[in-house]
Amino acid sequence: MGGEKYELFHSEHITIMILCLCLIIAGCILYRRLSSSGKLIMRRCMVAGMILLIALRQLYVCLAGDNIIYDLPLHLCSIAGVVCFVYEYFGKFFPGYALSVLRQAIFAVLGPGAVMAIVFTDGTMYPPIHFITIESNLFHTLIILYAVLLLMGREIVPAVREAYKSLIFLCIVAFPVYIFDRHFHANYMFLLNPSVGSPFTSVYNRYGYGAYMVAFGVTVIAEIVLINLLFQHMTSGDGVSDSKRKKI
Repeated sequence: MGGEKYELFHSEHITIMILCLCLIIAGCILYRRLSSSGKLIMRRCMVAGMILLIALRQLYVCLAGDNIIYDLPLHLCSIAGVVCFVYEYFGKFFPGYALSVLRQAIFAVLGPGAVMAIVFTDGTMYPPIHFITIESNLFHTLIILYAVLLLMGREIVPAVREAYKSLIFLCIVAFPVYIFDRHFHANYMFLLNPSVGSPFTSVYNRYGYGAYMVAFGVTVIAEIVLINLLFQHMTSGDGVSDSKRKKI
C-alpha cells in the first residue's frame, strides 16, 4: 500500500476519510473536557501546527527539487491555515466587522473547503503512506476541527444574513490569486480549471471554462447560503449573530 497511488473512494481513501473523522471527533471530545485556558492552548497549538505543516511542505518540495512556484500556500486551504492563525493570535487587534468576515469565512468557506479537499482529494497522485498524503489530510483535518471548535464555543453563530461576508472574503482573496495563476500558469484555488477528481471536471470538459466558472460560482454561493441556513436552524435561539455583536 505504501508504494502505489490510491484511487478516490477505494479502500485506502475510505480509510483515510475515516481516520480524519475519528481525529475530529476525538478533538471535539477532548475540547469539551478542557478548562477555558486549556481550550485556548489547544486552539493555539492547532493553528501553530497548521503553519508548521505549511512550512514543512514547502521544505519538502524544495528538497525534492520540485518547482516551488506550483506548490506555494495559495490554495484556499493553505490560505485557511494562515487565516485561522491570524484569527486566533491577532483577532483581538481587528475591528469587529473584519472579525465577523473571518468567522464567516472559516465557517462557510474554509471548513467546507477542507472537507471537499479530503473527500475529492487530488492527492491520489501520491501513495497513501507518503509525506504529502499525511501532511495534506492532517492539515485539512485541523482546519475542519478548528471551525467546529469555534462553533462549539459560540464564537461563530451562523446566520443567512451573514452569508455575504463569505463572498467578500472570497473576492478579496481570489482576485490576486487569479492574477498569479494567469501570470505563472498555475491553478491555485482551481480558478483556471478543476482539480483531478472534482465533480466540475465533466462541466469543464464538455462546456468549457466559462461554464465551469459559472457552475463553480453558483455552487459556492449555494453552499454558503445552505450551510448558514442549516446551522442557523440547528442553533436558533442559542447565541448572538455577528450582525448583533458589539465590536471587539
